[in-house]
Amino acid sequence: MRVLLAPHGTRGDVQPMLALAHALRARGHAAAFVAPSNFVAWIRAQGFDAESNGIDAEAVLTEPGADLQSLRWQVRHLAELVDRLFASLAAAPFDADVIVGAGIQMAGSSIAEQRGVPYASAVFCPCGVPSRDAPPPTVKTQSLPRWLNRLLWDIGGPLATLAFGTPINRARAAIGLRRLDGVLDHLAGDRIIVAADRDLAPLGDDAPARAVATDAWILDIGAPALDDRLARFLDLDPPPVYVGFGSMVATRAPELAEHAVAAVRAVGRAAIVASGWADLGRTLDAGDDLLVARALPHAAVLPRVAAAVHHGGAGTTTAAARAGVPQIVLPHILDQFYWAHRVAQLGLGPRALPVGLVTADILADRLHAAIEDPRYAGRAAAFAERIGDRDGTADAVTHLEQLVGARPAAAARTP
Repeated sequence: MRVLLAPHGTRGDVQPMLALAHALRARGHAAAFVAPSNFVAWIRAQGFDAESNGIDAEAVLTEPGADLQSLRWQVRHLAELVDRLFASLAAAPFDADVIVGAGIQMAGSSIAEQRGVPYASAVFCPCGVPSRDAPPPTVKTQSLPRWLNRLLWDIGGPLATLAFGTPINRARAAIGLRRLDGVLDHLAGDRIIVAADRDLAPLGDDAPARAVATDAWILDIGAPALDDRLARFLDLDPPPVYVGFGSMVATRAPELAEHAVAAVRAVGRAAIVASGWADLGRTLDAGDDLLVARALPHAAVLPRVAAAVHHGGAGTTTAAARAGVPQIVLPHILDQFYWAHRVAQLGLGPRALPVGLVTADILADRLHAAIEDPRYAGRAAAFAERIGDRDGTADAVTHLEQLVGARPAAAARTP
């Protein structure tokens, strides 16, 4: 079986697909990528063919005028991506039996239709699938009645067609495909694979029939060597606090970084800051109680900190849960509000604090609770024992094999 993987978005969209690629290879299948240009070298370094989709996702989110927390900006940006995603995926030289998209892949289902092969969409949060259990990702409130969650999904389909139908149908017409009346349904493809831990983020029992669940897809390529300074910080007693917001670029990132470090100092701990795409460290002065790095290996760092302050991305939330560390979630956008809600529901950390409301004093209160209340540490440790060895990539490969096997016209070829 030959699989074309087409993620578009941040590292949280690309890294799980790399984990899937390794699992495909282990099963004897071939995998290749069309991905954002800023991830191509990383993918190739792990031995996979990768073509750029012509979009540097980090550059887009950090350019002047970008505002990831604005729904209006998000919609305009996504509409502008359509033609480039169609062109790059249509030009991919890899002859695939199935295409798998992830993130904001607006072209995958159409290119698969054009090629006559099945399409699967990888979703890393159950809130990306219609259900009564959670509202659509654009809705921040997570405590709505179940009937209202479902109603919001029913309303969301026509709204998605209104927002993206014109550019998608224009791009489809250019490659000889029919007009779509329902864009959202088509974008999901023939199979939706929800890759999220079964206990941390279970799939709703009323999800569409084509949705299947696996555990989270874990990229395990060995622990990197830690530099001496990071190793010293991780050996501190009491342990430090991790602060990182991944690929999020908050409009008030410098202020947010200063609040976070002040809060960590207020509870008497050192801070390890992953500066990420927002470059949190540009206004921080490293010292004996502050280490700043561009990125940090979660698997090596999180098990050795007292608490993790983060944005609530699927990957970071799962990594912190697997590490058994209490979490303080500062959600920025979309599914991060779902993950923040789940962390609080499961007792893995105190109530979330939306990023726009963060102050040093409020965050210090949350940190003090997470660190000093033994119930959080106890629940986090017990939860990690339960989920720490899970990896859904093998099950995902099986689902793809079944999807290809069910389509005689797309019979699998030997890699």
